[in-house]
Amino acid sequence: MLFVQNITKKFGNNIALNSVSFKAKNGEIVALLGKNGAGKSTLLRIISGFIEADSGSVSFDDKDVVKNRNEFLEQLAYVPENSSLYPDMKVFEYLEFVANLRCNFAIQINRKISEVCSILNLQNVLLQKCETLSKGYKKRVQIAAALLSNSSILLFDEPTEGLDPSQKQSLHRILKKLSKNHHVIISTHLMEDVEAVADKIVLIDKGILLCDQSLNEFKRISRTNLIDSFNLATKG
Repeated sequence: MLFVQNITKKFGNNIALNSVSFKAKNGEIVALLGKNGAGKSTLLRIISGFIEADSGSVSFDDKDVVKNRNEFLEQLAYVPENSSLYPDMKVFEYLEFVANLRCNFAIQINRKISEVCSILNLQNVLLQKCETLSKGYKKRVQIAAALLSNSSILLFDEPTEGLDPSQKQSLHRILKKLSKNHHVIISTHLMEDVEAVADKIVLIDKGILLCDQSLNEFKRISRTNLIDSFNLATKG
């Protein structure tokens, strides 16, 4: 289990996160829901170790991630909102490059790349340069790179931003499939993402935790739909 406890983060006089706590279990998708600027991306960066919290803690399987940083990072993969691909590399070259950084044994690299490409249906684009891919395929390649390390925790920042409807549906299916054997946390402001994949809602507004409950419990706030529940919870 991943346990985020009383995380607070300030940037100057701005309080980006104010004592935020929640838990994420294996086999579920947790949606960090909130408006743009709510603090979702900041929280993901703290969980991933990219930035440090001013106070609070993150633990995984009862181990503090700061004190066990290297061990924790081996268990984690983070897919940012914007593409982190090298444009001049072919897809296979990029995945091979990442695999050499993350895999323990070189002999496993080709087999592992084949496995993740099969999961994400990337076989037909392996020889294309990353810069030629559609946004949907670029996102798939980012996810494939994240899976190369056998990570237990997968973090996705605005995973469907900029994708067309069919690409979103495809990615939703992939996320649901991955959630069966991983801790999956996504940040989003899109209700369609929440409706399609989330098991649990962690609603943040202006850095403050407003809700931490199942999708069905969240829907009951308004007794109508997700958007009305969101507006009532945020008084928006």
